[in-house]
Amino acid sequence: MELDTDPTKLKAKPIIKPKVEPCDDDDELPPPPPPPASGSGEDWEATTPLAAGNPFFTALIAKSHLHPKFQMWIPPRFQHRLAEPEARTAAVLHSGGKSWATSYCGHLKMKKLDAGWSEFAVDNRLLVGDACVFELVAMGAAGGLEFQVQILRGGLPAEVVTSKGLTSDQPILIVD
Repeated sequence: MELDTDPTKLKAKPIIKPKVEPCDDDDELPPPPPPPASGSGEDWEATTPLAAGNPFFTALIAKSHLHPKFQMWIPPRFQHRLAEPEARTAAVLHSGGKSWATSYCGHLKMKKLDAGWSEFAVDNRLLVGDACVFELVAMGAAGGLEFQVQILRGGLPAEVVTSKGLTSDQPILIVD
């Protein structure tokens, strides 16, 4: 069978023009969380105690956390623990004896730490593959938040991934 390649006999295909619109900050979604371990039906990350027993979440650092926007998305499973401000709220990150002022964007559909996160990431030389544990240590009446941040170079240790600290007999202890 021979194909007819005469240009006069080919049907013209309509040109599809893409619709280009400006992006809203809320449109960019964070990378999906890792799948839960089989048999774990509860939200171990938000309920497992650290040494102080405060709620926490973990983040495996990806390119989207570092470049170009420097944004740290708050996992949806942790957002219910935070006040629901209608606008930006002050947040402070503590790590290694230093503090960084950031802003918590609670008014967006996907909550995040925005302004100031870049200074924290640069000052602490965060790299793709590092992990951070954000422990909520204080929540002010006006909505201000304070997190103690533990930085784990090269990702989460195997003990955290396997045991997950499902019980208070096996808590996750991170020594600064």
